[in-house]
Amino acid sequence: MSLLFVDGVTKSFGRKKILDNVSFSVSPGEVVGFVGRSGAGKSVLIKILIGFYKPDKGYVLISSNSKDPIGYSMQDNALYDQLTIRQNLHYFSEIHKISRRIKKERVELLINRLNLKEYENVLLKNLSGGTKKRVDVACALLTDPEIVIFDEPFLGLDPMLTDALADFIIALGKSGKAVFVSSHQTDVLNKISTRVVMLKGGKLYAIQKSQMREVY
Repeated sequence: MSLLFVDGVTKSFGRKKILDNVSFSVSPGEVVGFVGRSGAGKSVLIKILIGFYKPDKGYVLISSNSKDPIGYSMQDNALYDQLTIRQNLHYFSEIHKISRRIKKERVELLINRLNLKEYENVLLKNLSGGTKKRVDVACALLTDPEIVIFDEPFLGLDPMLTDALADFIIALGKSGKAVFVSSHQTDVLNKISTRVVMLKGGKLYAIQKSQMREVY
């Protein structure tokens, strides 16, 4: 059964139709790559998935009993530069009303899994963009969501960090998460995705991995 189900989603701004009858689903264990040219409407679709925008037509169904079923790592990190890594994770845990016991377990787990231990007490403003990205990913996973959405997660990462994050996303899929990844880095999507969808002219198409380079 799909954890994320999108049916007939249409969205316009003024006279410009951005999304036209978009339908797809993501099941547990899938890592779905999402591609499209700049301005194709990828960010609009993602904002509909997380509830920031409402579609003009169609709907998004989340098949989960969790109060926080979606974890979202945005393209521009939503972090606090005047806090340390650990303080950021604790702060966002409080926002999600995670219990003290579970908060302690999740923060330690994510710091270790994303190789952040060395920097856990460093202010965010003193860290590299790649390290901040990993902190943002950790914040997105604090509630142990069943669905994880990444918007350009590899942007600004060096090859070593890109490979490490790619392996982490693959592991998320293997653990049973439903993962949706938007990226312009088609070589990385080719590695991590179980299948790929492309947004073009407001419509969504399933494509072969070998076709991804043709998008750009």
